[in-house]
Amino acid sequence: MGSRFTHHFGTNYVPTDEEIEEIRADLFSRTEELARVDEQIRELYERRDQLQAYIEPRKALISHPRRLPIDILGVIFLECLPTTRNAVMSAQEAPLLLCRICSAWRTTALSMPRLWASLHIPFNFILKNKLRISAVDQWLARAAASSMSVSFRGAEVVWGAPDSEPTVIYLDDNGQLAKTIARYSAGWQNVELTWMSDRTAEALAGIHAPRLESFKLTGYTHHISHFDQLLRGSRLQTVALYLDSNLMHALTLPIAWHQLTTLIIHFAQEPYPSSISLGDMIYLLEWCPRLVLFHVIPMLNEIPFEYGSLSVHLPSLESFFTVPLHQVLPNWYLACIIDCVSMPKLRHFHFPINSGGSGQDSLSIASIGAKYPLVEDFAIYINSLNAQALLEALRAFPALTKLAVNAHMPLDDYRTDLGALFWEWDNGTDSCGAAQLLEVLSDTTVCSRLQELEVIRTKTLSRLALLTFLSARMQMESMCRLCRLSISFQTSWGKPVIPPLSPVETKYYASLGLRISFFPQARAGAPDTSSPWTGLLSP
Repeated sequence: MGSRFTHHFGTNYVPTDEEIEEIRADLFSRTEELARVDEQIRELYERRDQLQAYIEPRKALISHPRRLPIDILGVIFLECLPTTRNAVMSAQEAPLLLCRICSAWRTTALSMPRLWASLHIPFNFILKNKLRISAVDQWLARAAASSMSVSFRGAEVVWGAPDSEPTVIYLDDNGQLAKTIARYSAGWQNVELTWMSDRTAEALAGIHAPRLESFKLTGYTHHISHFDQLLRGSRLQTVALYLDSNLMHALTLPIAWHQLTTLIIHFAQEPYPSSISLGDMIYLLEWCPRLVLFHVIPMLNEIPFEYGSLSVHLPSLESFFTVPLHQVLPNWYLACIIDCVSMPKLRHFHFPINSGGSGQDSLSIASIGAKYPLVEDFAIYINSLNAQALLEALRAFPALTKLAVNAHMPLDDYRTDLGALFWEWDNGTDSCGAAQLLEVLSDTTVCSRLQELEVIRTKTLSRLALLTFLSARMQMESMCRLCRLSISFQTSWGKPVIPPLSPVETKYYASLGLRISFFPQARAGAPDTSSPWTGLLSP
């Protein structure tokens, strides 16, 4: 397909009249040839489409999914269910989505009670359409033969301005939906109740759930009296209470304490101190010998507890949580726990204390590590420590994989009637901050298994200390490398945080498997932004 005009391509050459006629004649023949080729291509595409239309349905007839045994298909269906919450009434996810594929799948799905054995029921969504109430009834009826996980959200919490109280919006049908749900209580295994109205709570009162293993209530303290029968269940193992006010007389609750493996009691909006004294907390521990997880915030405004010869043995306890990291307990609280309670399998320990002091108030963090050598998740307040004490404290936890650190305790934030128990310690030496912490941890023999580090309430952070720490930790073997670093800065509300690392540096460490986040100090009482579809979460 050569041409004598090739050397003129890409130049400003202007052909003569004779050359123009020659080029036009050449283009005419070439254009006709191109049209013939296009027609051949069209015919080939048409033939290809015919062959594909012939092949595809026949391939589908002999496909492996079509030949799957019903029991195998059922296992696959179960794996399609949500794993971190209950299923919801949405055609965009299992199990409803599976019913929309084909009639065979629909028949299989509807014949599997276990596929319908979890459901989240947001009242504000269901009660807007009466057909949805019938759908809830049908859903639970399909699962009646199985042990069910159900969660109810009775109200929508709407937040306004940052400092304003939330507005709680209820849709109520005089308890009819609750009564419909209660008919299937014999199959309940896990139940979560969130912000029920009084009518709904009354409609659920007195129901019996012989299979119940987990009970979680978020909402009004006075509703507990409606669920005596549930709390007395012979199989009950988990109780989680997130309440709007203090729970008075916790020890009088009609709970089979000796069965519990998980016990959580604190406020719904913010884990502030409960009305449970330290003494009552220890009695709860004594009554719950099978505990694996314990999270109860003790009363702070009390005098030291005289525990005498009291001794509690918890052979299975792995997780012990009290106040959140931005609060600090007096030393004698922990001294009492250490002296009274034996926890040989303890692995997760959040009991923030001010480790400074003298005399009877003095408590060495290193002694905690010696008492509980298996601890791998620990919370510490470092403002009361100097560099040497911090080094000794961290060396006492050889199994540590997750460390949460409060780098500063601003007393002004807690000028309440409990304020006397929140203090800043002056031990006559330089207190540690985030930079000193990172310098200590730059020695990879200290907490050599550390994988997660969370630092809250730091005012400043040395870029050099951070880079030195990251360089040391990321050079370790892959199994021992840091995989998560979270740092919150103590700033004015709304003031942006200037990260000590550039986006390029953060992306580089992410490529090595390290997630890094910098953000302002968390605000107490922050709005709950969870979706109304949120289901039963692990406590």
